[in-house]
Amino acid sequence: MDVGIAGPPHSNRWTASEPLWLGFFKAMWISSDSVSGFRRSVLTLTRRVCCGYPYASMRLGKGVKSWRVLNRPTTAAILLIASFVSEGCQSYLIDRTDRGVYRLIEDKQKGALGATSNANIGPESGETGARMDSRTSNEMYSFTPHPTELTIPESFRKSRQDHATKTAVPSEPGGLATGQGPALALGVRIGTADAQAPEAGQDPTLAPGVVPRPVEDQNDTPALQSKSIFTEEEQSQVTVFGLSDALAYSMRGAREVQDAKEALYIAALDLTLERHLWTPQFVTSVQTEFADYGQVRDFDRAMSVVSNTAVTQRLPYGGEVTARVVNSLMRDLGVHTTSGESGNFILEANIPLFRGAGKVAYESRYEAERELIYAVRTYERFRRSFLVDVATDYFALQGLKMGITNTYVAYRSRQIDWERADFKNQLGQSKDVFDSMRAQSSFRDVEANLVSAKEQYAFALDRFKIRIGMPVETLLDVHDQDADEDAKALDDLLPDVDVVTAVDVAVRLRLDLLNTADQIDDARRGVLVAKNRILPDLNATGSATLDTDPERLNSTSYNTERTTWRGGVELRMDDRKAARNAYRASLIAMRKAERDFERSVDTVRADVRSAVRRVAQQEKLRAIQFLNVEENQLRLDAARAQYELGRLGNRDVVEAENDLLNARNSLARAVSAYRNAILGFRRDTETLRVTDDGLWERPEAEQPPNPTRP
Repeated sequence: MDVGIAGPPHSNRWTASEPLWLGFFKAMWISSDSVSGFRRSVLTLTRRVCCGYPYASMRLGKGVKSWRVLNRPTTAAILLIASFVSEGCQSYLIDRTDRGVYRLIEDKQKGALGATSNANIGPESGETGARMDSRTSNEMYSFTPHPTELTIPESFRKSRQDHATKTAVPSEPGGLATGQGPALALGVRIGTADAQAPEAGQDPTLAPGVVPRPVEDQNDTPALQSKSIFTEEEQSQVTVFGLSDALAYSMRGAREVQDAKEALYIAALDLTLERHLWTPQFVTSVQTEFADYGQVRDFDRAMSVVSNTAVTQRLPYGGEVTARVVNSLMRDLGVHTTSGESGNFILEANIPLFRGAGKVAYESRYEAERELIYAVRTYERFRRSFLVDVATDYFALQGLKMGITNTYVAYRSRQIDWERADFKNQLGQSKDVFDSMRAQSSFRDVEANLVSAKEQYAFALDRFKIRIGMPVETLLDVHDQDADEDAKALDDLLPDVDVVTAVDVAVRLRLDLLNTADQIDDARRGVLVAKNRILPDLNATGSATLDTDPERLNSTSYNTERTTWRGGVELRMDDRKAARNAYRASLIAMRKAERDFERSVDTVRADVRSAVRRVAQQEKLRAIQFLNVEENQLRLDAARAQYELGRLGNRDVVEAENDLLNARNSLARAVSAYRNAILGFRRDTETLRVTDDGLWERPEAEQPPNPTRP
C-alpha cells in the first residue's frame, strides 16, 4: 500500500516497507490540526469497517491526500483501538472485573463456609451523571453547591388559626361532644340518687336540674376513633407483609445489605490486584522526537524513535527477573534515509539474600488472601445477624399492632361502660356519685392511649421501611401476631441442648471467633516480617545483554558474540533503630492478638449462656402472661356482673379493664421477646442458616474444625 502525504518533496511518499505507525506520525507532525484529524480518521475508519466496506479512507489533516487500507488486519487493529475509546469500553471493563471478582468470592465462600451466598452488588453503568438532570449536572464542579434561601415557603406563612375559627372538639361515645354524657338527649343528672319532680316549665322528659343541650351543638361532633391507621381510601393500597416477606424484601433492598456486599466486593477486588501483581507485568513505551537543527548539523530535520518493551516477574521468595527489549531509530528526513537503527535485549535479575528474602517477600499475598476470607466470614455473619435484627423489628411491629388491637377493644368496651354508668346516673341508681365521671375519665385515658399507639405504630412502620429499603411513602402493614404462620414456625428452631453443648458448638462455629483466631497467625507473621527487616541488605544482581551490530541498520539481528554478562553483590548496612522498634511493636501486637482471642472466647461463652437463659426466661414469661390474661378476663367478667347487679361501683370494673389491657399488651411483648430469644440463640451459637431470600434453614449435623487456641 502507499500513502500520499502533502509536504516537502523529499517526504511526500510512504512505502509499505516502513511501519504503518511511522506514516501516521509523519502525517500528524506535518498537519497543523493533526490531533483532531487523527481522531476523526480513526472514527471514520471504524464506521466504514463495521459497515462492511472493503477499504477505508481518511484524511490526515489539512491538504493531506486520501489513502486506502486494503488489509483487513490493519483496519481491525485500528478498530480495536477505537473500541477502547468508545462508550462501550467502560461497560466491558466493569463486566470483566465483576466476573473475575464474583468467581473469586464464590471460591472463597466454598472454601471458608462450604456453601455460597449471593454477593452480587448489582449492575453498574459507570455513568456519573445518570441520576442528574440538566439543571444540576454541573453541581459537582460548583464551589457553592445547592445554595439555600432564607425565604420561608408561602404555604408555611399561614397559621391554622387563619383557617379555623374554633378548636376541634374531641370525640365522645355515640358521637357526643366533650362535657356531655351518652344520655345527653335526656340531660345529665348530678346529685343524689333521689328523684325530684320537674320544675314548672321544664321538659318532663328531663330530670330536675338538667340543662338541655342546644340542637346545633348535638350535630357538630367528630366520629369515633378507628382501629386502623389507614383511611378507607388507603385500605386497598396497603401491602401486608408476613415475616418471610419482610426478610426477603430486606435482602433485596436494604441499604445495609448493599453496603456489606460492596465491602466484600472491595476485599475481593484488592485480592485480584494482588494476584495480578504476582503475574508477569508488561510495560511498553515509545518515545519519539522531531528536531529541526537548521545549519548546525549535517541534516536539518531528523526524527528519533526509542521503544522499550519489558516484562517483569516477582519471585515468591524475594526479588524479580526482568526481560527488556530496547529499539532505537534515527531518520534523516532531509534525504529520507535511516541514519541509525539498533536494538538491545537485556535479561536481568535482582535477588535479596538477607533482608526481604524468604516467605516474608510473599507477605502481601498472604495478607490479601486471608483478608478476603475474613471478609467472607464477616459478610455471612452480617447476613445472619441482619436478618435477626429485621425479624426483631418485625416482631416489635407485631407487638405494637397487637397493642392497638387491645387498646381498641378496651376503647369500645369503656365506651359501653360509660354509657351504662351515665344511664344509671340519670336513673339515680349509681352506687357512687363519681361512677359516671370515673367511666368518662377511663374512656378518655384509653382514647388517648389509642391515639398514641397508632402514632407509635406508624412511626415504627416508617423506620422499618427505611431499614428494609422500602420507600417511606409505601403503605405497609404487617400480619397480626396470631395469624403469622412463619413467625409461629420459629418454635421449631429451638433445639433441645444443654448449656455445655451450646457453648461448645458456638466456640467451634462462630465466624467472628474464627477470624480472631486466624488474626493471631497474622500477628505472628508480622513478627517474622519485622524481624527480617532488621537484617542488612545483601542483594545479588546479574544481567545478560545482547546487542545488534552497529554496522548494520537492523534492530532485531542480535549478535551473540557481543553478549555482555554482568554479576554482582551489594551489601548495605545502615541504622536499624526504626526496624528494631517495629520488631518490638510487632511482639506486643502478637500478645494483644492472643489476649483478644481469649477475651472473644469468653465473650462468646457468656453470650451463649445468656442466650440459653433468655430463652428459658422468655418461655416462662410467655406462659405467665397467658395465665395473667385469662385471670384478668375472669376478674373483669366478675366485676361487670357485680356492677350490673348493683353490688359494686364501677371502680372495680375500671381497674379490671386497665389490668386486662396491660396483661394483653404484656402478652404481646412476651410472645415477640420469646421469638427474638430463639433467633438470638441461633445467632449466638452460629447455627442459623439463611437462604438468599432470607428464609431460615434447619442446619444439618456439622463437625467443623475447632479453632486452635494459641
